[in-house]
Parts: sequence; structure tokens; C-alpha cells
Amino acid sequence: MNPQPSWADLEPYYNDLYSAYEPTHGAQGSDEEEIERAKTTGLIRHIALPTSLRILDVGCGGGQFLRLCKKLGAIEQGVEPSKHAAEIARRQGLNVFHGTLEEHIAKAQPDTQFDVITANHVIEHTPDPVATLGAMKKLLAPKGYIWIAVPNAAYPIARALKGHWHSSDLPYHLMHFSPSSIKDAGHRAGLIVRSQRTLSEPQFVAGSLSQFLRRRFYVPSRVARSLGLSHFARWYSRRVDAKGTGECLLTEFTL
Repeated sequence: MNPQPSWADLEPYYNDLYSAYEPTHGAQGSDEEEIERAKTTGLIRHIALPTSLRILDVGCGGGQFLRLCKKLGAIEQGVEPSKHAAEIARRQGLNVFHGTLEEHIAKAQPDTQFDVITANHVIEHTPDPVATLGAMKKLLAPKGYIWIAVPNAAYPIARALKGHWHSSDLPYHLMHFSPSSIKDAGHRAGLIVRSQRTLSEPQFVAGSLSQFLRRRFYVPSRVARSLGLSHFARWYSRRVDAKGTGECLLTEFTL
């Protein structure tokens, strides 16, 4: 977004109807099902199980991820600028600070550190991503890591659709990242890239393909759905992820 809207402009959009503030946002089943799946795969939201680790979720929303981490034995802490979402998370017994990450640092104990810091589709909402990553660095334990997920601006359909792509999500998303630019943001914050890959969920890829057909070739959504996009979406997901150009960009940083 250029020029960037102010928080006064954006605040009305982050109301109690914002889906990320729901306590089940991102869930694929009940907590019991999610935990069983995590124990089977050894992963939760694409990171190794944080059992007994100190984990900070920046922009924790309604707390679904933190709730599962706590049930898996993590020592949880959330940061959430929305008062409404922070209260929802706290009502679930979660340790959540209402405010920005910088405000949390100012009020935290001097020796506060975390083994894992996550931000799931949050950095693109922040006006100064380098400063946000730098704040995370201050809280990271020496052998810990930061996990960041953002939409991938280098995804071919994103490039073709520009602001019409569903994950452009204007005006919520103030900026977007390619694999190289999120690495650069981390480097500017004094972080080292540990790993990077893309992840494309077929159901969301099917939605992107439907958008592409509608915008480029005027194919109605109901017609696009009848074309069997789900089968093509599975193939396309594997293809773009193999090239590192998939829909969602996952990057891990260390000190």
C-alpha cells in the first residue's frame, strides 16, 4: 500500500467480525484431532512440536495455535494488538499480552527470551517489517529460531492478478514479500536464514485458479468449479512448490 494508511484508517477493519480472531481460526478439526495429528507427524503449523519450549506467537489472534501448543506442553506467550482477540485468547487460559510487540518488550522482564517465535501471516500487516523482525530478534534465545509465514508475491498467479489475488487482501496487507525480499528483511534485522520453502494448499490454489480464469478469461466461478480444478490444483501445487514459487512462503531465521 503506497501511501500506507494510518492505524486510525485501518482500525475499523480489525473488528470483532475479523475471522482471525475466532478461537477456531485455522482449525482442521477438534483440538483432540489436531493434537493427535501433531503427535503423529511431529509437526504443528509446520514447526517441530514445541514441547517444554518457550514459544511466542506474534499476532496470536483468537489463540487456536497457542492453545494447541499449551496442550502439547509448551510454555506459551502471545502478543495481540486487538483487545477483542486478546480477551478471547485469555478466556481460554492463555498468556496473552494486549498490545504491540514493541510494547511487550518494554514491559517484559529484561531476561525474557523464547526458544521459538512464530508469526503466521502477520508480517505483511506491519508498517515496518524490519523493525518487527528486529524486535523478535531481541526476544530470541541463543539457539532458538523465528518462523515466518507470508503470502508469496512471486507466486505466478499473484503476479498475474496483482491486487486482485485473494491474498493481496487490501487494505489489511500493507506490503508483500518474495523469497528474496523476506530474506533481505531478515538480514536487515540482523537475522540469518535457516531455511525457506513454499507451501501451496490445493483448496486455496483452486481458489486462485478460479480467480485467474475469471479475471483473465471471464470464466464464471460456477463454471470454473465444474472444470475439475481440484485435480489440477493438486498437480499445480506440487509443481510450484518444487520450484519454490508456491502460494505461501515459509522462512525460518536464527541469530
